[in-house]
Formats: sequence, C-alpha cells, structure tokens
Amino acid sequence: MRKITAIAIACIIAFSLVAGILPAKAFADQTRSTVTGKTYDLGEDDKYELSKAQGVTDAASRFFVTGDITSAPATNGFTSFAVNSGNAAIMIDTHFGMTLFEQEDSHEWHIIADKKKVVDGIELSQAIGSGAIVVQTSRDGKTWITVDTETDIYNKQETNNNRNANGEPMGAFYRTTNIQQANGCYYRIIVAYKLEREIDPSKVLFVSVKNTEVKQRLEVYQFFVYDPSVNRAETLNTKTAYEFSDVWRVDSQDGFKNPVLIKSDDPHIDWSVGRFYVSGYTDVRMDGDVPVFLKVPGDRAALWFVLEQELDKCNGDTGIKVNDISSGSDIYFGTPTIAVFGRGALIIRRTDKQNQKERQIYTNYLEASATVGANTRVDLFEEGDYEVALDYQLHYDKPFVFGTTTTKTLTYRIFFKFKVRNGDISAFLRDVDTNQFITNANVAPHGFYIDVANSQYLTMTIKREVLSESLDGLVEDTKFSGVAREGRNYTDEGIYTVTIKNLATGDSVTKRVYVGDRDILLVHMKTGMPISEINERLAAGAYIDDNGQLVDPVQPTEEPVADVQMPEEPLPSPEVTESEVEPQQPVVAVTDAEESPEEKSEDASAAKQNDHVDTKPNMIVIGSVAAVVLVSAAVALSRRAKKKRVGAKEDSLK
Repeated sequence: MRKITAIAIACIIAFSLVAGILPAKAFADQTRSTVTGKTYDLGEDDKYELSKAQGVTDAASRFFVTGDITSAPATNGFTSFAVNSGNAAIMIDTHFGMTLFEQEDSHEWHIIADKKKVVDGIELSQAIGSGAIVVQTSRDGKTWITVDTETDIYNKQETNNNRNANGEPMGAFYRTTNIQQANGCYYRIIVAYKLEREIDPSKVLFVSVKNTEVKQRLEVYQFFVYDPSVNRAETLNTKTAYEFSDVWRVDSQDGFKNPVLIKSDDPHIDWSVGRFYVSGYTDVRMDGDVPVFLKVPGDRAALWFVLEQELDKCNGDTGIKVNDISSGSDIYFGTPTIAVFGRGALIIRRTDKQNQKERQIYTNYLEASATVGANTRVDLFEEGDYEVALDYQLHYDKPFVFGTTTTKTLTYRIFFKFKVRNGDISAFLRDVDTNQFITNANVAPHGFYIDVANSQYLTMTIKREVLSESLDGLVEDTKFSGVAREGRNYTDEGIYTVTIKNLATGDSVTKRVYVGDRDILLVHMKTGMPISEINERLAAGAYIDDNGQLVDPVQPTEEPVADVQMPEEPLPSPEVTESEVEPQQPVVAVTDAEESPEEKSEDASAAKQNDHVDTKPNMIVIGSVAAVVLVSAAVALSRRAKKKRVGAKEDSLK
C-alpha cells in the first residue's frame, strides 16, 4: 500500500510540473518588478528643468525590471534590485499613458508633439516629439551621466522594448551592463512630454477665439542595481595584479586601425590615461606573448581599470582633454559605426572553446564608469580567450604666437589579450540513474556520464575493457576506445578507464568505473585483485557474498581430545599350591537349557571380578570419538554444498 501511494504522489508531482501547477526552475528565475516613479508638471516654457518641477499625484509606473532579480533593502534611499545572474532588462509598459496619447476630447489633457530638443539641459539628437526618455547612471546617486536617449516614444511602441545598442538588439528598452552590476549602479530615467487641453474660448470683437492650456510633464524613476555575488568592498592590490598599459597610436576614430607604438615626440609619451589590471588568479603562464591566468576553486578572476587623469586636464595640462567622439567604429572588433562613442569606448570580446564570440561595448566609458584615482572593476571572467581595447581621442591646444593657439586631435588605443583557464581538473563521473557522484568502489550498474563542471579546456579519452571469453582476464574493446564526450551516457557493460587532462597545466587524472553486475568484475573493481586470482580462490572453495566480497571457506578446527586415564591392570591372583587344587570332577554333559554348577560358579566369580573394574573412562573416550566424527561429517557436508553453489555461478557466467 505504501509503495502504491508513493508512486501516485510521484505521478501527481510530475504532472503538476508539466501542466504548470508547480513552477519549473526555468521560469522561477525570471521575476518582474514594477518601478514606481514620481510625476511633475512644469510651465510651457520651463525647458523640462527638474529644478522648476512641481510634484503632482498622477501615477508613474511606466517601467518595470525583469530578469533573475530579487528585491533588496533600499540603498541610500533608492529602491534596490539584486541581479543574481545575467543582466537586468528595463522594460516599458506599453499600455501606460496611452489614454493621454489617444485622447480625442480636446477639452481633456492629451499629448501633443514637441519640437524642442532639450530635456533638463540634455541635448537630444532629435525633437522630443510625442515624448522623450533619458537614461542616466551614477556611481554615487548624485552626479548623473547620460547613457541613452530615445525620442517620439509613443510612435515607437512596437520597437521600444527591442531597441538596438551599438548595432545589436537588446531585447529590452535598456539592459544593465556587467560593469554597472559589478560596481553597483544608480539609475535615473526621465520621461518628458507636452500636454495640452482646450479651455473656454475668448471673444475678440465679438468673435470667439479658441483658447488652450499647455504644460510640460516629467516622470522620474530611480533605483539601484548590483551583483550580490561581488564583494564591492574588495579593493585592488596593484602589487599582486598583472598590469596592461601599452598605448598605441592609430589613424582615426573611423576604425581605430593601423596601430603603432607611440614615439618619443608624441605628446602622449610618458603618461597614461589609465591602466588595466587582472587579479583573482592563482598562477600565470605564458602562451607565447599572451598571459594565461590559472584559477582554482575560490578564485574570481577580475579585470580592473584605474583612471589616472582628469578628463579635462590630462597630465596636469588644461590644454589636453579627452575628446567626446560623436561617432566611431573599431575595425578589429568589426563594430558598426557607433553613434554616441563618447569619451572613450571600452570593447571586450570573449571567445570560447567552440570559437563562439561574445562582444561587450561600453560607450563613454571614461566618463560614465571610471573615477579618477579609484579602482573600477570592469568584469569578472570565466574560462575563455579575451581581447580588450580602450579607444579614445585626445584634443591638444598648444599656445602659438600673438596669443593664438594651434589645435590638433590624435587618436589612441590601449589593447591587450589574455586567457583564463581553470588550474585544476574539475571533472566528475555521475551515475545515469541517480546523477550522484560515483563513489561506491567506482561501480555504476546501469551506466555513467562525465560532468566537467564548466571546465571547458579539458581533453578526455576513454577505454573500455570486457571480460575475455575464457573468463580469466580483460580484453580492450578497440572499436569503442577513443575521445570521450561530456554528457554522453556510457551504458554498455565493461570496465571503463577515463583519462582527463588539463591542457593549460599538463596535469591529468585517471578514473575507472565498472558498468554491470557480474560478481567477478565487482570483486575486481572493489579489491583490485587480478581476475585469474579470483578464479583460483573460487576454485579452492571461496565464494562471493551479496556485497560483492570474496569470502574464503572456513577451515574446520579439531576438538581437543581429553586425556583419559586408563584403568590399572588388576593385581595377579595369589599363587595356588598343588595341595590346594581340588581334584577334577568328571565331565558331565549339559544341555542347552541347563548350565553346569561349575559354569554358574565361574560366571559368579567373573561378575565379582568385573565389579572391581571402573567403566567411566571408557565411556569418555567413546563420547569424544563420536563428537569428532559428527563434526567432520558436518564440515564435509557444508563444503560439498558450497562447492555446488560456486559451480552454479560459474556455469551462469559461462
């Protein structure tokens, strides 16, 4: 009854997962959280300046954040979200505000197009139109940097949640970056649009004149996002980190191509905008001129950047500034033309073992993400090959004669490569039935598979051996042996030898596992005993118990025989003289039914003599001998029964 109940419960749970009654893990990680903002009204000509805004009670819930996120305690008064994996997507609720946009009654507030291009002092590339959105970030929640803008938002409802960033689709209105999450980032989103409504007309010379009321409206949303797995209190120790700081001169921002090391007459000689460092590794090896950082469990390889110059006063000279590039591209990374390149663009490309490439572009990096003198964590790195470039431009003003100046703009990049590899061999064998690590004397009755635990740069080979036809050894299955593959189920019977090698360190490990249930091979795997020896011991009377252990037969032990004291010989009878001998009587024939008086006399005399002999010691000897005979018989019967069982097992194996 218990077994039937357990099966029924298991079926109900399985059906619930399929039908959606219980949430599956694949969907449990996705969370949606609405961001609540504030609404402000301004006068018609207030240029959407926040300092002039007056708060109103109208709701502001246009945006929501989604992803593998959880709500966290407020950070400096900002609503906070912890991003547990991946990046958070900032999305627009496309239904919000549509009443204002689609309002047909001119006497009610409704959205009208605005031809202005400024919101709170921020220059836009196009007119506000039906509404504009400005995305800003901050490292401290006080100083804000504009990182993205969008205009005419109500006429772009179909594409607002799948915008492009640097020529690549985001699948969101805006998506947080690794740099922002690693360091913790404050966000401020400003929405601006113009409202109008018709009021009572006025009369001029008895003519009715249409009157309207116009106002500007702002919605402001603020929140904080961070990666909870990163210790933001951690600081960089430049003495133990690996430095990258070589500066190259390139042709222009159109491709940043043809790099050459800067020369002695270059105004950028002997000083650097900043330096990159890699930390969080155990050892470093060189692959040609490319460093390979080896990390072990507990290490977190990270890239850092230290900004050494003020962007408007490089090298202590107000005549040298980091230029704000309106648009640019990087031919090495194959980027499209980036409309807002900004004051330096950081590009990171990762290539995995399958040669799949992933590119991250951080525009306006020096202004938005770096702080002078501070160690800024760029990203955390798993295994892969990395290429990094910081593309930027310097504007030089040099005094000339008669108070004039000469200007020139030169383009540079910091470029380097490195690799990250696991320094250990994190690979495990798992049972196909339970998914548990194989630890029971390396036996998996129905099969196993290899789990490399995200260690991608390992080589794996496998060899399978089976019991020979003569049952006295192992032979290799040459057709099966070769390269092993992660995740593949190995279920054919045999003994497998898996060799795993770390290419970065040259270290290797070998693991053996038996798939099947043959008693002889189980003993071989558990004890390491040669199969020929196992056969010999079985032939000698040993047997294999239910736990797969080889048990030798019990040798019989003889019971010690007690010392028996034999009776002393009877004393000889006294000599009889001839005179004392009675004369012989004549022989008288006696029938079978009747004894002679002489026989009766002799029997009586013998009985009297026997009464003097102790019969107890004789009984002890007889009992001991009988016990030994019984024990020997029992041992012989037990041995014969065990030999029959072993013979039956050998017949079944053959």
